[in-house]
Amino acid sequence: MARWLWSLGALLVAVGLAAHVFGWANLLWIPEAAIAAIREAPETYGLVALGALLMLVARLIGRRRG
Repeated sequence: MARWLWSLGALLVAVGLAAHVFGWANLLWIPEAAIAAIREAPETYGLVALGALLMLVARLIGRRRG
């Protein structure tokens, strides 16, 4: 849990510094472009999301079994 919190904190610091250097408007075009791409081809990105979810579940199961 501590490692996860540390990673989340490091990510937030990196995002904050990037926002300071590049500005929020420049950082937010990435999620806007992703949402636009998903709206154009929802089936494709649905498959990608399902694959990523299955990979995450497999990793969690693998960690529990040690």
